[in-house]
Amino acid sequence: MDAAARRVRPADLARLATLRARREAEAGRAAQAAAERRRAAEAAEALARQGAREREAARASGERAVYAGLAAGGAIPLAALEERRAALAILGEAVEAAHAEVAAEAETAAAAQAAHAETLSVLARRARETQRWQRAQGRILDARRALAERADACEAEDEILMRLGRSGAAA
Repeated sequence: MDAAARRVRPADLARLATLRARREAEAGRAAQAAAERRRAAEAAEALARQGAREREAARASGERAVYAGLAAGGAIPLAALEERRAALAILGEAVEAAHAEVAAEAETAAAAQAAHAETLSVLARRARETQRWQRAQGRILDARRALAERADACEAEDEILMRLGRSGAAA
């Protein structure tokens, strides 16, 4: 670590710390954006599910009305029966389309969830890298302090020896 402390300049350490902080912040922003996309996809899926439920209710209401009309009346012309069957088919197709939309929104939400999980893993990896580099930087700075303390101790010892040598020469 002493060798690393001598080779690495403080400016390089500061630049490295800034770069690591910037990368971690970028990963955090990406994770936030992915979380927003995931929430939007989940909201769209919930909206599609609500629309499907409404279309199912409309189809059930239409079926009840058709069956009530059939049960209440007597003979029904074939053209009227075909019109009612066509109306029920249209309602059924609307329900199928709504379910297809729900399935598409569910796929989008699942993709957004996977993307969010990926960005969270990148953020965690960046945070671990930053912590590792902060520990290394701390060790380098500790080694520098130790070198400086040893240098100060050597200087103080040299000064004491020089003073003792001068006082011995003067006596």
